[in-house]
Amino acid sequence: MKKQYVISERAHFMCPNMHFGILMEIEKEYYKVNVEATLKRMAEAHPFLKCLIAYEERTEKLYYKITDCSQINLVIKEDISSIWSDYKKISKRDWNVFENGLLKVYIYPQKQGMTVLFITHHLLVDGRGLLDIAQEFANDYVCAIPPVYVEEELIGSIYDLPKKSGLLGISKMLVKQANRQWEKEKHVVSYEQYESFVEEYSKNHSIEYETYEIDNTAVAQMVHLCKENGFSMNDLLMAHMYVKTGTQKIIIAADIRNMFSKYRKGALGNYSTAMGIHCKSKTTDVIEMAKEVHKLVQKHLKNNRALMLVLACYFEMSPTLLDAAAISALGGFESKAGKFVGGGMFGFGQPKSYSITNLGKIENENIKSIVFIPPASPAAKLTLGVVTLNGKMRACSSRNEED
Repeated sequence: MKKQYVISERAHFMCPNMHFGILMEIEKEYYKVNVEATLKRMAEAHPFLKCLIAYEERTEKLYYKITDCSQINLVIKEDISSIWSDYKKISKRDWNVFENGLLKVYIYPQKQGMTVLFITHHLLVDGRGLLDIAQEFANDYVCAIPPVYVEEELIGSIYDLPKKSGLLGISKMLVKQANRQWEKEKHVVSYEQYESFVEEYSKNHSIEYETYEIDNTAVAQMVHLCKENGFSMNDLLMAHMYVKTGTQKIIIAADIRNMFSKYRKGALGNYSTAMGIHCKSKTTDVIEMAKEVHKLVQKHLKNNRALMLVLACYFEMSPTLLDAAAISALGGFESKAGKFVGGGMFGFGQPKSYSITNLGKIENENIKSIVFIPPASPAAKLTLGVVTLNGKMRACSSRNEED
């Protein structure tokens, strides 16, 4: 496999809380040797599960350094009540990607079956990719359906994006201006500086998680409303958030796998983009709001420049400036360029935005229940993660709180 670089994912490299999770139950009895065998097969199928992040010699480029063995960190826990404290510990010490693999797996054996917590760094996959990992584990462990080898190939340049995805006008000017300012400053953020910053930052910032189960009757009613009014479940979820919070902007994730010609089904990596949907409607009627949201989302999806704006910024921006964005905006590093990018462009100054990532619906009889734990970006006040398994919808929110 040719060397894969951290390019469109570089903004996730030196940024707090760039991890997220899948929590699932399976009913087959726990056997450590079988769990280890399943994870070993998964690592053989996915080269990124055998990698660490490394700097390329004599350059500032980061790449996925494939090692000879699995880098999945497996932890067996006896007390299921420690799930959320186990998850929160990652936020408190962050994640050194040079020394640790990009996937952690916690197993909580039960009298009947087991609970499995997958925690991934954003450099490994997006939310849909982690959902695929969870399903691969369940299918292999429960039904002996082994994962299939897939060569990883990431989005490597602006030219891999669809036509008319590049920056124009004010966006291009601002990125060029930030790059020039950054070059004049003649300094970079070291990983050691970032680690020291995260240690202090985590002392004053906590993240609270809350899970929700939507009963089958409510889900059926929501599906009916979507079909009757011509909007999607995601539009409806966003409408509820607009009405409930009073916000005028929600960040959503869009899957772009089918727009990237080199993507191979099952490959790990990030194949999604983020869109900020501004809705100025004053209505408190959820159905009317969902109709308006649907129009706005469809408009973005049909406009490659709007859809790919964030990714295009990543490709055009100096990689080391991306490293400085979060820490500069959060007060851990002095840089005018970094503060402008991190605060003015990416919103890291303080958590204000609201976000939804809906992984959609899956059918899988090997999984009893599943929850998607969304990332808690420093820019987001609240992020809602949603997934529907076998008709059962469950949601989880991550909320940034300053101590």
